[in-house]
Amino acid sequence: MVVSILEPGGILSKKLANYEFRPEQTRMSEATSDALKNNEYLVVEAETGIGKTIAYLIPAVLSGKKIVVSSGTKNLQEQIYFKDIPLLKEILPVDFNAVYMKGRNNYLCLSRFRQYSAQPFLTFDGYSSHHEEIKKWAANTETGDRSELDNLPDDYSLWDDICSKSDLCLGQKCETFDTCFITRMRQSAAAADIIIVNHHLFFADLAVKETGFGEIIPGYDAVIFDEAHQLEDVVTNYFGIMVSNFRFAELIRDIQRKLGLSKINDKGINQTLDSLMQRQEKFFHSFGRTVTRYRLKGDILNGNTLKQFSEILNSLELISARLNSLENKTDEIRACSKRASDIKDQLTFIVNLQNPLYVYWCENRGKGIFLHASPIDVSYELNTRLFSNLKCIIFTSATISANKSFNYFKNRLGLHGDINELSLSSHFDYERQAILYLPKGIPDPNTSEFVEAISEEIEKILTITSGRAFVLFTSYKNMKEVYERLRGRLDFLVLLQGEKPKSHLLMEFKRDVNSVLLATHSFWEGVDVQGEALSCVIIDRLPFASPSEPVVEARIENIIRSGGNPFLDYQLPSAIITLKQGIGRLIRNKKDRGVLSILDNRILTREYGEMFINSLPNCPITNNLYDIKIFFN
Repeated sequence: MVVSILEPGGILSKKLANYEFRPEQTRMSEATSDALKNNEYLVVEAETGIGKTIAYLIPAVLSGKKIVVSSGTKNLQEQIYFKDIPLLKEILPVDFNAVYMKGRNNYLCLSRFRQYSAQPFLTFDGYSSHHEEIKKWAANTETGDRSELDNLPDDYSLWDDICSKSDLCLGQKCETFDTCFITRMRQSAAAADIIIVNHHLFFADLAVKETGFGEIIPGYDAVIFDEAHQLEDVVTNYFGIMVSNFRFAELIRDIQRKLGLSKINDKGINQTLDSLMQRQEKFFHSFGRTVTRYRLKGDILNGNTLKQFSEILNSLELISARLNSLENKTDEIRACSKRASDIKDQLTFIVNLQNPLYVYWCENRGKGIFLHASPIDVSYELNTRLFSNLKCIIFTSATISANKSFNYFKNRLGLHGDINELSLSSHFDYERQAILYLPKGIPDPNTSEFVEAISEEIEKILTITSGRAFVLFTSYKNMKEVYERLRGRLDFLVLLQGEKPKSHLLMEFKRDVNSVLLATHSFWEGVDVQGEALSCVIIDRLPFASPSEPVVEARIENIIRSGGNPFLDYQLPSAIITLKQGIGRLIRNKKDRGVLSILDNRILTREYGEMFINSLPNCPITNNLYDIKIFFN
């Protein structure tokens, strides 16, 4: 049936005035239909322009199964729910319901909001005006979704005190359970055929399912992961453990507030909380370094650090037990007791460094110090928590393969056995729409001359293209140094990531057609700028992950222990996929034209450079700037 919907003269072509039949879209839709019908696993690389969301949504709806569609970015999630789903509701001959679910912290917790509304601190620090706005909105909203509050600043700190959180949720014991926005969302999802989430919510929910408490996604028959190339990083985050000085401060503050609301004045608990705050500050301060991230190895507990750690554990145990022993304790106080116990267990797990399946590391970020235990190989977690329990999963992305193979993607996730594969090329005419410029003579990216050389090269390229470019960097350091060199030397607006919020930078970039945006990782994917405003993408160096990054380093060591080649099996294919994502910003439709440029000479001088080139769109390659002039003229 999917063929008759997508073929020329079919339902979709009659609905859309500018409909264009794409055989690749039909092939993907048929493969998805077969996988859903036969309970199979399917991996699909569908390059930009194929229309993959419609390709998988049509068979998902027609299957009659309850299906979760998980995307990697908010933009795609909103496109599916607000654009694609309404279209399919109009054209498909079946009735179906779809629901759009966000993470818990996007929703107001009525219980927490009632508690904090009575607090005197709301009259200070500019909270009062926004509190009144939230109060009026809370009385009328059907969803409790903070995105409805147009005037609420993104950095409004009070939201963290009034939003829903799984470790604070009381479930059916809560006085507001029947009117709870999470309860409503869960009920809507239970009645829906298609549940639209993002990867972060999906795996956060999967991580708490084994506890039997706090999950919000109901049971489902199949999952479709779009932007599936992100999965390893997301799984690493949600199946790891993190304890920070911020978590301690939040726990102490919450306990004090819960005791205050219950009018409990326990001198012993208050003294223990005060001493815990001082001890944890000293403990975490001992992990402060000038480097942002570093491995935790050897004997990290000695001298004062060991003493502080022991005192912290004793304080947490004492607080948990004392809270539980209170005669007039509320369910909120019981929840705080459990949180204290959980933090004690998690901190112990991290600092003991005992489990060889994890890498232990510290991150210094602003005033926060974060201690992590991250799974080295996510395939075990995925197989035990997801693959063993689900017969049908579809993975798709515009960038899954590396050097025309799916092996890297499958091996990283632990996808073994009979996995169906499908690779679909874009119908864009890259030979006409794009040109790849690879300059010769640029110094090696690890030399001190590199930044000066690429600054000059970027200036030459942008002069030819009249701006209209993304310049994407693999490090903040190079980005800022190039920006300082270019500033004042170009005749058009140069925007720098970090100077304004991402959404503001994109609006300004689109508004000023000749502007240039210098950016790092967050702009390499999930950004869609069509038309003349983006006519050039320049990438400073091949995006190899730093081998000194704790998780990357541990994975390299693990591959060596297993007898593999970490460069060919992990570092190279990962960099290829990242590069494909960055270059994918340029050609977004059949009318787009532009130049791609990679300023890293290793793509020309090293043997592996050919693997990068083989993974890129099939467009003309040049080493001559003059060819860019001819292309644009």
